[in-house]
Amino acid sequence: MRNIMLNRFDDKGILTLIIISMLLLSGCHNLQGTRSNKITAYAENYEIIGTTRDEIIGTVHQAIFTTVDRSNKEAKRTYGPMPTKKGAKLNIETGRYALTGYPSGNIYIYDNDDNLIVQEIVGEKAGVPTLTVDIDSTFSILFDGGYNTVTIVPVKTELSTELTAGIWDVGLDIEPGTYTISIPYGYGYVQIFEEGKDPQLFEMMGGELTGSQSQVQLKEGQKVRISKVSMVTFEPLSEQNGK
Repeated sequence: MRNIMLNRFDDKGILTLIIISMLLLSGCHNLQGTRSNKITAYAENYEIIGTTRDEIIGTVHQAIFTTVDRSNKEAKRTYGPMPTKKGAKLNIETGRYALTGYPSGNIYIYDNDDNLIVQEIVGEKAGVPTLTVDIDSTFSILFDGGYNTVTIVPVKTELSTELTAGIWDVGLDIEPGTYTISIPYGYGYVQIFEEGKDPQLFEMMGGELTGSQSQVQLKEGQKVRISKVSMVTFEPLSEQNGK
């Protein structure tokens, strides 16, 4: 029943239709192999695997594993108006930053070979409030023409179990361990990257009736990306067992 309720999320209608169709087919046929694995992974843990996962995540470039010097020695706060109606491409000093703008637009981050590392809708009127990422001085940041002003703020590194939109290091930003992840409202994704392995993708849905919960295991050195949702709560499994 909880999977049928996915059709409320119109912005992901295609993915929802695929999942529901697969579930309906599973009641009529003895599915084997990849298709059956996809259904099981999603039904049990809201994990999307296979080609659907690859299509949602897109190309993963090595630069996503970049971890900068978190001391932010050279990082500076930047605020200013958008210089052109088409947007602006910026280069800033190495550091960890929270990026945002007003009213809302797209933020694109590229590596030194112009490969797209991450893209997110960010701002006050649409998307997530901020995007937190490590920025190397060789990277470039493109704020599109949706913004009137942009703000770039250096942020401190501290361990947390509440991660906002952006890219986070396991071991620096969150402790390794097994967690149950959830969101209070909205819709988005949690992506987990580990060098040499396929990424993991979990679909997140908020709400008392339609809310999802997934169990994830985080290992030292992995990267966690929070996308399309303002914040994800990571509840340690040890705390749940102690209740």
